[in-house]
Amino acid sequence: MNVTSLRVCLFSALLLLTSCSATKLTDTWQTPALHRSQLDSVLVVGLLTNGTNRILFERGVVQAMQENGIKATASYDAIGDALPTKDSVSAYAEKADEHYVLVSRFGGADVTKERIPESVVTYYYPTYAGFWTSYGNSVTMTRDSYVDTKTSVVLTTSIYDMRTKELVWAGRSKTFEVGSVVNEANDLAHQIVASIKR
Repeated sequence: MNVTSLRVCLFSALLLLTSCSATKLTDTWQTPALHRSQLDSVLVVGLLTNGTNRILFERGVVQAMQENGIKATASYDAIGDALPTKDSVSAYAEKADEHYVLVSRFGGADVTKERIPESVVTYYYPTYAGFWTSYGNSVTMTRDSYVDTKTSVVLTTSIYDMRTKELVWAGRSKTFEVGSVVNEANDLAHQIVASIKR
């Protein structure tokens, strides 16, 4: 394989890896009147009790919104480090003329268990002498059965129209790597925006 082919293969593999997301929207709902073009200003609220996670989550969502041409503000920057409440969010949204509020909160964990059966595999390999003749050895490897447990975090996200105080979009997402909820905020926000009809 020449150097150019190797570079193309490595680049393709990198693209494939970066296109895989650990977060997926599992279901969504939106009011028929909502269109993506209406999301002109959004206050992003992450109801996460850990302050650092809240900042990182909100900033990831804000960045994705801005990449989609939507003016967005993190509640941490607008309201401060206290956990946002309905009153503090409403007061800021009215004062700053924020038209929409996006709120994400922990919606539980989904645990799945799968029994992986025992497996027995025999490998045949030639001895040194077997390279020159037809003789060889074998080794049998056994793997005991076990239970594979996978935990995914569920987030619920809602978008409210602050002029009518009505819910206009709602969705649930699963993050299949528990430790990556915050890291996946940007990708989740891109999926949310993409799910809203134009």
